[in-house]
Amino acid sequence: MKKLLLVFALLSTAITAPAQATVSKPITFQAEVWVDNWFALYVNGKKVGEDSVPITTERSFNSEKIKFTATYPFTVGLMVRDFTENSSGLEYIGKPNQQIGDGGAIAQIRDLATNNVVLSTDSKWKVLVVNKAPLNPECVTSTNPIADCKFQNTQAPTNWSGTTFKDSTWKSACVFTKEQVGVKDGYFDIQWAPTASLVWSSDLKLDNTVLMRHTIKSPPVTKSVSPSNFQLTSPAFTDGGRFPVDYTCDGNSISPPLSWSGAPIGTKSFAITFDTLPGPPRPGETDSGKHALFTLFNIPPTVTSIAAGNKTVGTYGQNFQGRTLGYTPPCSQGPGDKTYTFTIYALSGLLDSVPTQMTESHLEDIVAGKVLAKQSLSVVYARM
Repeated sequence: MKKLLLVFALLSTAITAPAQATVSKPITFQAEVWVDNWFALYVNGKKVGEDSVPITTERSFNSEKIKFTATYPFTVGLMVRDFTENSSGLEYIGKPNQQIGDGGAIAQIRDLATNNVVLSTDSKWKVLVVNKAPLNPECVTSTNPIADCKFQNTQAPTNWSGTTFKDSTWKSACVFTKEQVGVKDGYFDIQWAPTASLVWSSDLKLDNTVLMRHTIKSPPVTKSVSPSNFQLTSPAFTDGGRFPVDYTCDGNSISPPLSWSGAPIGTKSFAITFDTLPGPPRPGETDSGKHALFTLFNIPPTVTSIAAGNKTVGTYGQNFQGRTLGYTPPCSQGPGDKTYTFTIYALSGLLDSVPTQMTESHLEDIVAGKVLAKQSLSVVYARM
């Protein structure tokens, strides 16, 4: 009987004892934000940073990168403001360009351990307008706008950026194009993920202070891929073999043919680089590092090869010479073998860059977080 009572007591303790809570390890994130004109950033109700340029600074269109730590789930809040001189909602008051200003914001949250963007602004964010002016836009021509322009203020809710705040009555953010917002300056200092959109409330001009929030419950699910299935080859040479003279400055100076296979599911584009480490610098020259002989990007996902002398597939960026876009043939100085390397990237999206800015180093920077698989192919060549 005593044994039965002891077993019952142990079972009761096991059932009623509280479970040990699992403590998640904090993750370091980086918020990347651009706003016309100013913002403050909150995580789980706590302010973690703000725009370093005061809103009173004329044409304050810089971008900011702010680091913070958090564990999933967490809530991100943004207070965004378009500059107005006073309650009229106007700017440049008394000047020939007296006007109603306009706003716009874009943000993304990056996990610094993986460099993946885990959250970005889009129409799923909730927004609340807390200052709107002028309610009568015709007052824009007034000589006394502080008296003639009407405005509306709403009290910011307590703990509006906290995890427990209920935003069911808030409206969804509206997405705008770069042309509608008129992006400028600091916007171009950040490589925005394809998922990141310019957002605001429904009115870019009249809504001057807007609260935005979104909760991310868990990291985005990424499908595992087997890079070993991804292969880069050429019908003209083998990995580690000799580079045919036709594709060098000693021959026809055309780009070589390349083929690839085994791209991961979810590939939305390919990018290819071709580079070499040059010989020792000549007297008076400095070591310039790798020489990129071509950068080719935004190759459609349905393409599995490029022909010799390719000019129609993908978009060529800069080579190391920087004079024209496209292929520059191997033409190294000095005797002996030089190694040349092709690298292909299978990417989860397109690359948003203009060809004249697409150097190899720029491409390597902006593919971060988009690489599903990557393979290289090397050849050697010696000048005749």
